[in-house]
Amino acid sequence: MNMAKLFFEWYFWEVPQKIKKIWGNYLWFFSRYFAIPDLAREFFAPWKGLVFRREKRGIDFGDIFSAMFGNLISRIIGALMRSSFLVLGLAAETAVFLAGILAYAGWLFLIPAIIYFFFKGLAQLR
Repeated sequence: MNMAKLFFEWYFWEVPQKIKKIWGNYLWFFSRYFAIPDLAREFFAPWKGLVFRREKRGIDFGDIFSAMFGNLISRIIGALMRSSFLVLGLAAETAVFLAGILAYAGWLFLIPAIIYFFFKGLAQLR
């Protein structure tokens, strides 16, 4: 009886805790690999820090609009690039999340599958 208790404790408690820890590590890694929090926080920052400044003193509408347009384009390019990496990162996070659910389900259904295929194999021997 003690061996059965140890087995069920290992099978239903210890291994799922380890799967959860490994799953959390993968989620943490992909979140940091794609820098999802940083990309979301700096979404509208200029692309590669490229900022246009006015070159002339005083009121020169051409110089003002040139700097504004350059900064606008730099921020739009930055947002587009960051959004593509955000989409990739969130897709990776979703894939890891689903893989973790499959790992849990696969582990929990392993014993019923072993029992099923054992008896199916015995039936094939007849």
